[in-house]
Amino acid sequence: MRSSIEVHNNLLADDIPHELSQLSGPLRDLSAAPAVLGLPADAVARPTVLTDQDGVVVILAPADRTVDLRQVAELLGRERLRPVEPDESPGLTGYLLQFVPPVALESPVTVVLDERIAHQDVVYTAAGEPGVILKVRGVDLVKVTSALVSSVTAER
Repeated sequence: MRSSIEVHNNLLADDIPHELSQLSGPLRDLSAAPAVLGLPADAVARPTVLTDQDGVVVILAPADRTVDLRQVAELLGRERLRPVEPDESPGLTGYLLQFVPPVALESPVTVVLDERIAHQDVVYTAAGEPGVILKVRGVDLVKVTSALVSSVTAER
């Protein structure tokens, strides 16, 4: 399994300013991060991981929003996308499902950033392991992932 070290090294290699912060305890899911860390929900990018015969898609969306899978499939022209099961994630991404970072993944992926995340000055997201969070500028996240930016969420 990969860790936050691979995330850090990947971002360093691409000259992307970032911080990895050790949390006082592990978060089970980034949807709890805004309350725990005192951050606005739009600043916390919760990963959703999908797959189909063409590969893996990682969507980063605000912690308080639900990814509209139909909208993502239409946006990408990939109608057979389905959520990755927890036991599939390590083999497809190198990470546990709830901690999949936007970079340093096992294989090439398509990254989609909800426009609310992409426009944040600072974004907090998964860093590859429990108890560690990645802090990076929204513009740098788009750059380093070559992300497609679109509105792909609905309110919970």
